[in-house]
Amino acid sequence: MKKWIVISAAFVLAVAALYESIYFERLDAKNAKEMIRKVSPKETAEYFWKNELDGILETAIDLKSFDSVLAANPRALVQRYGKAVGITSNYCFLVKGTATRIVREAERIPAVITNGHANYQLVARHIYGNTARDATGYFDIDDFRNTMDFNTLATELNAIIVKEVAGRALNAISPGASMHFIGAVEINADNIPTEIAIVPLKLEAVR
Repeated sequence: MKKWIVISAAFVLAVAALYESIYFERLDAKNAKEMIRKVSPKETAEYFWKNELDGILETAIDLKSFDSVLAANPRALVQRYGKAVGITSNYCFLVKGTATRIVREAERIPAVITNGHANYQLVARHIYGNTARDATGYFDIDDFRNTMDFNTLATELNAIIVKEVAGRALNAISPGASMHFIGAVEINADNIPTEIAIVPLKLEAVR
């Protein structure tokens, strides 16, 4: 009888601990979302970059696989991996791959894949638009006080990328070297492009 009581008590404690951990995890996520309405888009972008981005980047698709499915069945690619804001034919994705023969001053850096169906290039200097914001899948327009803040967030994220990735990380890589990248791309599902820009979110020299 005592053994059964001990086992039952242990089970109750385990369930309580699990519930509490899930509760606080959800509470943290809720607090992070609520914070968006209370701080500026610049502060939101900086918080996201430092605290949330790395985990999200782990979901990036290999660029070769992305290219193959994009050519064979773009609808399947969109349904499984695509992220979009509102009703649109434009979808964003996170991709990863390797770029070679780096030129620091270049505006675009080729990300070549064997027998690729599209031409991919990393945007190395001037970054505009909402691709980086939307590809993460982290932000919802309803979390913001207004549309202006939502759009300003994209601008602030782009500014961080220009400074921390396209600037600092790229300049630290030896000219002519290769590097691994994780970046954001945007495609129109109704008009598949042959030239696709990649907004770099992470760059690392190949060792």
